[in-house]
Amino acid sequence: MNTTKYKWWRFLAIIFAFTLIAAACGDDDDDSEPSTTQPADDSDMAEDSDDDSDMAEDSDDDGDMAEDGSDDGDMAEDSGDDGDMAEDGGDDGDMAEEMAHISDECNIPNPSDNVEIDIMGWEFPIVTQYAEELDDCEDGNYSFNYQFLDSVEARNAMTQDAASGSPSFELYQGSNAFVSELANQGFVMPLNDLVDKYRDEYDLDQIDQAFWDMASLDGNIYAIPMVSNTMHVFYNEPALAELGVDVPSTFDEAFEACAAIQDAGYDIGFLYMLSAGWAWQIEFDSVIGALGTTAIDPVTAEPNFNSPEGIEAATLLQRMWQECAPNASGSYSTDDVQAAFQTGEAILGHTWASRAGAMDDPEASTVVGEIQFAPALSPGTGILAAPAYIDGWMIPANTPEDMVETIFLAMLAATDLESQQAAAQYGLVTRSGVSHPDGPRDAAAAEASLVNGRGADLTHPAAGIARAKLGEALVTILDGTSVADALAAAEEAYLSEASEQGLL
Repeated sequence: MNTTKYKWWRFLAIIFAFTLIAAACGDDDDDSEPSTTQPADDSDMAEDSDDDSDMAEDSDDDGDMAEDGSDDGDMAEDSGDDGDMAEDGGDDGDMAEEMAHISDECNIPNPSDNVEIDIMGWEFPIVTQYAEELDDCEDGNYSFNYQFLDSVEARNAMTQDAASGSPSFELYQGSNAFVSELANQGFVMPLNDLVDKYRDEYDLDQIDQAFWDMASLDGNIYAIPMVSNTMHVFYNEPALAELGVDVPSTFDEAFEACAAIQDAGYDIGFLYMLSAGWAWQIEFDSVIGALGTTAIDPVTAEPNFNSPEGIEAATLLQRMWQECAPNASGSYSTDDVQAAFQTGEAILGHTWASRAGAMDDPEASTVVGEIQFAPALSPGTGILAAPAYIDGWMIPANTPEDMVETIFLAMLAATDLESQQAAAQYGLVTRSGVSHPDGPRDAAAAEASLVNGRGADLTHPAAGIARAKLGEALVTILDGTSVADALAAAEEAYLSEASEQGLL
């Protein structure tokens, strides 16, 4: 697999194709807001069952099996070309299955011709594992070029690529919010027929219906869910114990804890990541959701930004920045937040569940085994300020018809049971009962945050506009804009664009 962090020739090609509309397209990094809606930075619901852990461990450890599977690639290819041989193999089910698929590690048919698939996404540990699962299919006639970019840049690039009408990529990675945005614009293909065709063979009903719903819009499935994600509290257990600080469960308790930690000499009392517009928007939606409402009405799309709940939500986030981590919350990226916990700079805070596994990485963490996890904070309502996200694979609209099923099978290869068992070492996956013996230790905190949190992003066509305008306005709080003025600006911008598009 050809995996690169930045492949500028492809970016230049995309940008060239969009010269005439460049003013409408973002050129943002971690700390800025793109012109379209902002989905999750990275995106996982783990089950506690370890029943399949031995199988996952064996599939990773058995290098000979992987090697043997690759040696049999020619046989698999030949069998696909020889109809008589395939028919004769029907008497021997095991032989037919072995010849029909690339290998045990890539359990899909080997295409008769070489197939090159370019994939766009953003990288975090569990996605890296899925990329390695795709790599197993290169023992056959597949080849993959995976473009890992910053999450905001990747979303902008995918949106521009799809809008061109002639996409340069064959596979997109994205969160449920991004799936719905692309689907609302007709930029990705519905997959219902292929999901139904391969449902039984690849046990797709093991993927919980809630995850399929998050990958769907108006009854059409637009992605195969591979990662589940949420946000929750991380804390350094021995450090808090030494200070006599209890793990908070509400925002009020968190403000008390952060003051005590700072009084003890730490610069960071409670760490939120609020350095970018998309981060403010996600956290705002989570807090206002925990207060019992949504940023816009899910039916009429009328904004609730300036409601009492909206003011309270934005004020809580402003306090988290100003009072608890003034030099970090407003400047640290998600990777910076992860590193702050790994190095002991932060001993209490809130971030993505997908970063839990990194806490025990001995090559990066100085606090292996010391970071523990708790559910997300609540504003006192009993609802947790935590989102529910998935990441999934999508196929761009206007992909050549003769390639679609071959691409879909590659998506299945990277989300089958064996792949998810391997990926569970790094985060939360979407097949029920799948875990890994060396997986992250945050399953209980993540599950509580998912089940008791604010839920998934809205899929109304206007929701993407609301997310974008909220992000653009709320991040200006870092520059001194008042909460009331920021929300008023977001409301005005949202009403203008949503009305112009006939969505109100």
